[in-house]
Amino acid sequence: MADQPYFYTRLWESIPSALPWTSGDPNAKGDPRKTVKWIDGLRGIASIMVVMTHLARSYDYDLFSPRDNPDVPPRLLQQIVLRIPWQGRLGVTIFAFLTGYVCALKPMKLARAGNTNAAFTTIAKSAFRRPPRLMLPATFAMCISWMLAQFGAYTVGNRCDSSWTRDASPDIEDSLYKEIIRLFNAFLIAWTNTDYRIHMVYDEHQWALLPLLKCSMLIFIVCFATALCKYRWRFFICVMLVLYFHQDFKLDRETFQIQALYGMILSDLSYEQRYKDLMQSATWRWPRRIVAWALLAGGLFVCSYPGEHPEWAPWSQRMAEMSPYMFPPGSNWGKRWTAIGIDMIIMSIFLTNWSKEFLSSTVLLWLGKQSFAVYLLHGTLLRTVLVWIIYGISGQPWVFTTDDEGNEIPPPWLPRRAPWVFAVGIPCWLVLLYGCASLWTSYVDPVCAKITAKIEKQFFDEEDEKGPELIPMASRPMPTT
Repeated sequence: MADQPYFYTRLWESIPSALPWTSGDPNAKGDPRKTVKWIDGLRGIASIMVVMTHLARSYDYDLFSPRDNPDVPPRLLQQIVLRIPWQGRLGVTIFAFLTGYVCALKPMKLARAGNTNAAFTTIAKSAFRRPPRLMLPATFAMCISWMLAQFGAYTVGNRCDSSWTRDASPDIEDSLYKEIIRLFNAFLIAWTNTDYRIHMVYDEHQWALLPLLKCSMLIFIVCFATALCKYRWRFFICVMLVLYFHQDFKLDRETFQIQALYGMILSDLSYEQRYKDLMQSATWRWPRRIVAWALLAGGLFVCSYPGEHPEWAPWSQRMAEMSPYMFPPGSNWGKRWTAIGIDMIIMSIFLTNWSKEFLSSTVLLWLGKQSFAVYLLHGTLLRTVLVWIIYGISGQPWVFTTDDEGNEIPPPWLPRRAPWVFAVGIPCWLVLLYGCASLWTSYVDPVCAKITAKIEKQFFDEEDEKGPELIPMASRPMPTT
């Protein structure tokens, strides 16, 4: 008994692992299996930003501008950096980076180890699994939204005073047959439409899933094509691809393709010995920290570029004046600046250990685990449950009147309730959202994974798990740096 520590000693030692910003494992720092946990934490932050952006679009669109109008001072949430969570663009951009990073992680590790057969097998299986793992949950979520629409769940959303909510809330056709046809067309739009400006009616937020799927396939192709290259030449090829997409003015090149390739570059860099030496070097500790903090500060400033009316603030006006010299004509300057800012912030994370430890905290890891479910469910819950909280459940009264000439006059849009309703309703709605997301992650995602596994089992050859020799041993070079 004398060797047992006192109770208060055990309690004091347990405090660090109980804090929300710690991982709870004192040995996790040196565990190579846990060095990519920060990816899940970053994914959790991205999902929160997506939700905050759509709340701002619904109820305070002026947050997308640097001030409400050119003659008034900016509000607190319109200030530089503080405006970032509300003005959009960051969440999907981060998801595209994470897609590239995660898809390249295992193939690059195997290719660097000289195990090219395993690398090619991993690429083939990952590319096969990717579509059903994205499409099955998204289709389930779309069908839930369709079913809610049939019972009139979006009636209030179609009558409220938020124009963005009205545009995103589906109305229903005059027959069930037409609704079934429209459901099928919505599925086709979600997964075959190449014009990202056309969204499917039941959940327009799924517009980003097809570009993300294409990004993963781009990374698999690049991994396959460069698996036998030396590191410096693989890096060169990726940089050339980034420059290729940079000069392309088409919509969202900076949001998807460039970010996915940037993710692959950093994923490959994480295995580079020179990078590991830099992170462990005491000589470069302070220069590395100075560069990281400079990148973080610069990235936050750049990400603050407003989506609307940049000419209303001197700082954003100067950035707008620089844009024609940096970006191809016809491109979206706001998204271009956001992509640059995100890349700076992520490089800052890559150069520091404390940021990775922060992103690996228990709370952020849990948020990251729910991120895909949050992305799929938040739009439906925002236009049903939250709308009911803000405007009422029935959407009544909604009475058309006629003028002296007999023309129908629609009633005014339903007004939102008092500010205290927002103060109470939105936190309650967020709890409901993440509760539903947790249930989705626990029950729906495993079903989709099992279906994908069964499809894979049917399509793949079970006789030889490793598959045939893809490259003869005598002609297989060993990748070097």
